[in-house]
Amino acid sequence: MAARGRRLYWFFALNYFAQGMAGLAYEPVSYLLKDSLGLGPARAAAFVTWMTFPLIIKPLFGLLTDFLPWSGRRRAPHLAAVSLVSSAGWILLAAPARHRYASTLALLILINVGFVLCDIVCDGVMVERGKERGLTGIYQAVQIGTLYAALVVTGLGGGWLAAHATYRTAFLLAAVFPALTAASAFWLEESGAGSIHETAARGWAGLKSMAADRRAWAAAIGIFLWSFCPFLGTAQFYYQSEALKLSPLFIGGLSTVGGLAGVAGAALFGRLSAREGGTARLARGSVLAGAPLSLLYLFYVGPGSILALTVLFALTGVVFRLAWMDLAARLCPEGAEATAFAAFMAVFNLAAAASNWVGGALYERLAASHGSYQAMAALSLVGTLGTVAAWPALRAALGNDATRA
Repeated sequence: MAARGRRLYWFFALNYFAQGMAGLAYEPVSYLLKDSLGLGPARAAAFVTWMTFPLIIKPLFGLLTDFLPWSGRRRAPHLAAVSLVSSAGWILLAAPARHRYASTLALLILINVGFVLCDIVCDGVMVERGKERGLTGIYQAVQIGTLYAALVVTGLGGGWLAAHATYRTAFLLAAVFPALTAASAFWLEESGAGSIHETAARGWAGLKSMAADRRAWAAAIGIFLWSFCPFLGTAQFYYQSEALKLSPLFIGGLSTVGGLAGVAGAALFGRLSAREGGTARLARGSVLAGAPLSLLYLFYVGPGSILALTVLFALTGVVFRLAWMDLAARLCPEGAEATAFAAFMAVFNLAAAASNWVGGALYERLAASHGSYQAMAALSLVGTLGTVAAWPALRAALGNDATRA
């Protein structure tokens, strides 16, 4: 049992390291949109929204692994197949000498389909095994900690690639890592899923119970409001690169610094959540401390302040996000673990997409009429209001079990 437990930790670590390392191509993609395709902040934000649309419809992909076993297994075969989809997408994106809007968008959507399916399978394993052993928080700390550890490499690495390498080189390198995820499927041990009819019946029963759970709906509303941060994403990138004139390497370095802080945040969450009522206290802190922390973005004005705030936001952001994620994992029903958790993660992603789209459009308009700093200050205030508004939903989601969550 101990050996199987260790193997599961390695399984999560390898998968999320591979997912994180694919981020080497993210900064090159941002510059491709801005420089090669000539998109402004609003159109780039819209492109990213469509590109990441598979993340919003995550639950639909969750049905595949929860309801449709493959060779009697619900996880491993799906993981191997969809990882290779992402690898193929990056290879195809590296092929053209000149990128066009429609084909670039189609391939990035394909890549994200593979990424989403892979993530859903891993999360299904996390919820299923984590609830059995009372380790959902620890497993997620390993996942997110490893993801941020990869950012240590991909931050500066992506900045260097954006400044010195071709798009083809960046995309071919990104294609290597999903192949590692496919290989990790051989480590995954799972019990027989039964027939398709039995598996589907169990899954539908789980989804019905979740649909009737008011705490689950409250958690979803709280996640959206807490995650709505229009001052991040596309608006932040254009503010950094155009208004503040930060170099690609410095912007990439911020991701590296944020990655280190995120690893520390995941470790801190793992320690604090293990205490009685730890997850509930941290979830409350995400609002009570998160709202004033958002206002610190008003001081995001130069390299020194940007570096300090990047560390602070990454550290606290990971701790608070993991608290919401652990709360969500505990609310997932048996039989539909991947679909249910994917539904919660889709809310995170929907909030991110809405933040990015709204933030990019408002930044472009406000920066033109009032200046870049004033635009970012306004977006910071909007994000703070969203965090405050999450409080009633959080209290409802915690319910009577708040002291034990």
